[in-house]
Amino acid sequence: MDSRPALSEHPVVVVGVLATALASGAYEIVPASTTPVLADQLGATPAAVNWLVSVMLGVAVVASLPAGAVVDRFGAPRSFALATAFFLVGGVASWQFARQGAYWPVLWARVVAGLGFVLFWNTGLTVFGQFRNAATATGLYTASGPIGFAVGHLTGPTLVAEFGTASVFLAYPLLLVPALAAILLRWDDALAGGGTGEVPALRGVLAVARNRAVLLVCALGFVSYSLYLFVNSWVPTYLTTELSLSLAQSGALTATFPLLGAAARASGGVVTDRLFGGRARPVVLASLVVSGITLVGIAASSTYLVVAAFLLVGGYFVQLSLGLFFSVVPRTVDDDSVTTAVALLTSVGLFGAFSAPLVAGELIQATGSYAAAFGYALALTVAGFVLAAPYFHD
Repeated sequence: MDSRPALSEHPVVVVGVLATALASGAYEIVPASTTPVLADQLGATPAAVNWLVSVMLGVAVVASLPAGAVVDRFGAPRSFALATAFFLVGGVASWQFARQGAYWPVLWARVVAGLGFVLFWNTGLTVFGQFRNAATATGLYTASGPIGFAVGHLTGPTLVAEFGTASVFLAYPLLLVPALAAILLRWDDALAGGGTGEVPALRGVLAVARNRAVLLVCALGFVSYSLYLFVNSWVPTYLTTELSLSLAQSGALTATFPLLGAAARASGGVVTDRLFGGRARPVVLASLVVSGITLVGIAASSTYLVVAAFLLVGGYFVQLSLGLFFSVVPRTVDDDSVTTAVALLTSVGLFGAFSAPLVAGELIQATGSYAAAFGYALALTVAGFVLAAPYFHD
């Protein structure tokens, strides 16, 4: 009999952990849905505002492996508390500096919040990976990130209209306080969550980094996260400038993308188990093919309803395999290397999320058109398919 804890046995902790992912995701993405007003408030260009999103992902790229070591050493409850502290400091500081119209201090404050973001992510993966039906549990946890993105897209413009431009930097970090309280008050010994008192040895980290199966999953994670953040960061601005939608309309339409992605991440494991007998390869290939088609459709159409339809389809398929990768990569290494492998996948995947909006921004600025940016995203999709078709095996 499986002795691991079940999700249903710890509902308060589960909800608390999911809430940390939701709040941190909303804080991370909200500049993308409020770019025009933030640019005016901070005296910055839209590309510079996009850095407020990308910088948190850049921090996560560098800090993912150390964050995994923190979880191993101190355990989940302390790691959640430390992550909340980083996030509150970064959130309050970014709110205060945004009120003053100081772009660079806001950027550095979000660097601090980025440390909390990656620590939340790795700690949450560690906690949910210990439950029964780990693929389903991990899919559920990774689904909370895009729900947070959707919350940011939907509520960011409203917060700006009601409470001022700077309010988006304070509202979401404050949600972390009750989430942390729920985790700490209802944590019990049945939950492992790290805390072994040990950190991974350098030799073990290097062995994981040379594992070809791990590197392939990481490369595909890079592609998927690149597509995910490209759409989330630039499509709102694309809709307002190219299709003449209002800020609220573009935010609401773009929010459908991560919302459907939440369903995709949660269902990726179920589809794999039920339809393909646990084989992830068909799901990964289908995700890449349909993602490429939707990118072409969004770029080629100037009709609102057509673009909305492609966003709906893309919202599901771009993210269908994202949660799946986090359940596949542990199977490619020994048990004592799972945390390192997951942290490496997080680092490489978030590097894609970090770089894609910046590359797209440079291409848009250099060409004066969104065509080159969509071309870059499509090229990533093709490269992912070329890698996955012959080499990805379960």
